[in-house]
Amino acid sequence: MPDFVHLHNHTQFSLLDGATEIGAMMEKAHADGQKGVALTDHGNMFGAFKFVAEANKRHIKPIVGCEFYLVPDRHQQSFLKSKGEKDERYHQLMLAKNKTGYENLSKLCSLGFIEGMYSKYPRIDKELIVKHHEGIIATSCCIGAEIPQAIVQGKLDKAEELLRWWVDLLGEDFYIELQRHRGMEDIDGTGVSQEDVNQVLLGFAKKYNLKVIATNDAHYLEEDDWKAHDILLCVNTNAKMDEEDRFKFPSSDFYFKSREEMSRLFKDVPQALDHTMEIFDKIEAPQLERDILLPNFPLPKGFSDQPGYLRHLVYEGARIRYGEISELVRERLDLELNIIKNMGFDGYFLIVQDFIRAAREMGVSVGPGRGSAAGSAVAYCLTITNIDPIKYNLLFER
Repeated sequence: MPDFVHLHNHTQFSLLDGATEIGAMMEKAHADGQKGVALTDHGNMFGAFKFVAEANKRHIKPIVGCEFYLVPDRHQQSFLKSKGEKDERYHQLMLAKNKTGYENLSKLCSLGFIEGMYSKYPRIDKELIVKHHEGIIATSCCIGAEIPQAIVQGKLDKAEELLRWWVDLLGEDFYIELQRHRGMEDIDGTGVSQEDVNQVLLGFAKKYNLKVIATNDAHYLEEDDWKAHDILLCVNTNAKMDEEDRFKFPSSDFYFKSREEMSRLFKDVPQALDHTMEIFDKIEAPQLERDILLPNFPLPKGFSDQPGYLRHLVYEGARIRYGEISELVRERLDLELNIIKNMGFDGYFLIVQDFIRAAREMGVSVGPGRGSAAGSAVAYCLTITNIDPIKYNLLFER
């Protein structure tokens, strides 16, 4: 059985579009002997930390990527239907080759939300890609991408021009992506099939000495999951199952296939499987660890660290709340402060007390506290809450 890795996969983090649970995907990949798996959710990298953790549990190489929404101009926010204008949005798959690539993918994702958000789509453009392409592998992507769309529309010269742009930018880190799905015999009523597109792409690959890869654009884990995925699409598009013209996938073929299934599907292009392993070998697995990432809370003069400043504020507040500080109160505050320090949450408490104080100064309504926060004497002394946990014998450990 030839080695193969899936490089185009959507999970539950492709919101209301992907129906694959990350852990289940990794379990299936592990059982099938797949050495690596890629995460390429639509427009975001929300699942990256969970994805890397689940892969590491099973000794699978995690390949972090994203299927971006690519537009001519990310800043354009208005389109005149009377002039035939619309949000010309294409899919674009990119993978992080190394740490630099991961950082650049993260920047592209963030800028898509910050600068390119339109409707529900975080969009990027080629101006951003030129700035942040180092360490990135890209492919010609799926039927929804710019090169395949130009082919479907019969604009082969345009398709070739678009392809050259990517080749000039990325060289050997740009790959031709082939997909084969049932139900793609007549794309959008054009009479052009997915296999027609593949043949043109294979011609481009030969002409420009590019390598081809096989993918399956997986949106759910097993073939039987197609209906659950279809229901998810109905929720996404606010449509009913029995509506004839609603958006739906053309078949039940968009699942996480085994190596054997992919080998049969591309038996006439075996190099498309082999080249997925070339990408696998290029990838340096990201070392992502969950950490507390908080803004750096500015300290006033006289204080050198956050724990010391937090302790100062807490005891200052305790004198206001309790008057004379009893041994019981002191023990409780010291216990909480030590736990907060050991967990690295000093900055978090400083930030929360700061915006709660600002809210009260601006006349914004602030509740007395809820949930486990009400069990904290530190929160009470910082006026984050207005419930005395010592008086009511509430547990900080909650």
